[in-house]
Formats: sequence, C-alpha cells, structure tokens
Amino acid sequence: MKKISEKLELPPDILEGATIVNVYGNQSALVENYKSIIEYSPNQIKLQGKHVKLLIEGEHLEIDRFTLEDCKIRGNIQLVHYIQT
Repeated sequence: MKKISEKLELPPDILEGATIVNVYGNQSALVENYKSIIEYSPNQIKLQGKHVKLLIEGEHLEIDRFTLEDCKIRGNIQLVHYIQT
C-alpha cells in the first residue's frame, strides 16, 4: 500500500480507509471515513470507523450533516478521543 500511496502522492491512511477528523476551533468537526453513529447526545457523540471508534465530548453537540462519506458535528467540542477496536 505504501508504494501505491507514494505514486499517487496520497497518505497511506487515506487508501486504508482511516477515520480522519478535521477540527475547526472548538466549534465544529468534520469526520471522514466513518461507518456508523453509535451514540448521540448533547454531551457525547460516538462514531464507528473502520479501525477505531471516535468519541467526541463537549456541550450542545449536534450532528449538523451526515452522508455516507462524512459527518459534520457542531457545538462546544472539548475532547476528541480515538478508541482502538
């Protein structure tokens, strides 16, 4: 996989389906390559990725948008934690 990623100039984690999180300040996060929503409350959102579970904790959390490719979370984000499965 490393040789392919080098030829395409892509990080190997993208080709392997890694869960990618982009956090914008503490007000929003965009999660890519997730499989499902496990838990959802105003204080905690847990997502299942291919290789990890992702826990986002905070206040007034809400899922602003979700598609098959990504999930956008808004609110006061205080913690982003990867849980190995």
